[in-house]
Amino acid sequence: MLLHHRFVHSAKKQGNKPAFIDRSAGKTVSWSRALLASLILAKKFRGYGDGFIGIMVPTSAGCGLAILGALMSGRTPVMINYSTGAEANAKFAQRKCGFRTIITSKKLLEKINCPHIKGMVYLEDVMDNLTSWDKMRAALISKLPAGLLT
Repeated sequence: MLLHHRFVHSAKKQGNKPAFIDRSAGKTVSWSRALLASLILAKKFRGYGDGFIGIMVPTSAGCGLAILGALMSGRTPVMINYSTGAEANAKFAQRKCGFRTIITSKKLLEKINCPHIKGMVYLEDVMDNLTSWDKMRAALISKLPAGLLT
């Protein structure tokens, strides 16, 4: 069973129990909310083409959800190490793996003093631009049996 399939089955079983405890943000994300967020991100990530997608986000609930969203969208996440030269590592990964899109965070780039790189998509912007339809669609889809979500 693939990771995202296992996640969906677990989310359906665990419901409102904690899935992510993000100490950096002081938040706890339940399995059901993680499923909703992953479905929303998967839908958004499908719009960035096929194949690989870069992820340059600190270890957090957001990182876990971005990875799950990438997997659920049919993409292969490429984790980019920002601690050893974010700009160079991001550009190298784009070249080496042949992708353009890098999911990242404005806060992270400010903190590590990394410039915007062509193809970067900010999680803050994705979340700020969600429509009611995006949320309602994910809520409806999340109610389907696990087998239909995988």
